[in-house]
Amino acid sequence: MSHALIERAMVMNLSIGIWQGYRLDRDASAKVTTDAGAASDAARVNKHLIPKAALAPIVTAQNAIRAHFYTNTLPWRDNGDRLMPRKMFETFIPKHEQLVQAFKDEVELFLAEKYLAAIEQAGFRMGAMFKREDYPPASELRRKFYADLEIDAITTANDFRVQIDQAHVDKVKAAMTANAEARLQTAMIDVWKRMADAVGHFQAKMSDPKAVFRDSTVKNIGEMLDLIPGLNVLDDPQIEQVRGMIMTAIGGKEAKEIREDAALRGQLAGDAAKIMDVMGGFMKAYGSNT
Repeated sequence: MSHALIERAMVMNLSIGIWQGYRLDRDASAKVTTDAGAASDAARVNKHLIPKAALAPIVTAQNAIRAHFYTNTLPWRDNGDRLMPRKMFETFIPKHEQLVQAFKDEVELFLAEKYLAAIEQAGFRMGAMFKREDYPPASELRRKFYADLEIDAITTANDFRVQIDQAHVDKVKAAMTANAEARLQTAMIDVWKRMADAVGHFQAKMSDPKAVFRDSTVKNIGEMLDLIPGLNVLDDPQIEQVRGMIMTAIGGKEAKEIREDAALRGQLAGDAAKIMDVMGGFMKAYGSNT
């Protein structure tokens, strides 16, 4: 792995969570298993302490943070680490912070108003399953809502400092380098797949004269074209070449224009198919089977 990659990218890990509002009801669980003549561990009854609608805005805000994070990063490790090209950081972080603030605002609204209202209604809603001790103070719940972004440098074989004999050091460094190169290859294949998914979906819609397509079919192409240069962490000229082909053949077209022009639709289907063929060759060279 080249030193240039270390300067071009960083590793990020997003930790995000919410209180689910579930609680195990041991009495109800025992009743269910006893009535069924089943073993005591055969079933568990989890109470939904509050209506799902009360947490829905927080879940939506959480999903927005996660979607933005995954859209702007590439796969790196199985533990959730993702690769962030440094050239994307300045545009990524303001939007990320905006989404996190929206998440925090929804959490505060929930804790200050919706949670208290849910507790007041719980006696009627939960019936005999209601227990006031199931509902912790809002101050304790706050720590269960979080959205943390960890940023780190890319680890290289030269960071290896354990004092062992040189033969083993060399083997470990070689393994670390090979693993990093494999992860980098996976990250770049992800870039290719994003282009292939967008163009492949577009081609399928254009190839069927009877197919109905949404404006998003065309919009997704434009968003992908804007995103790829930042994700192209190695400045791979083949990726930029294919992106240029997509931009020339498809970019700038309007959904309304395509719907009203059957000839244009057929032309775009053919252009998209040619681009998919070109991408297929490049992706095989990267070791992708798709």
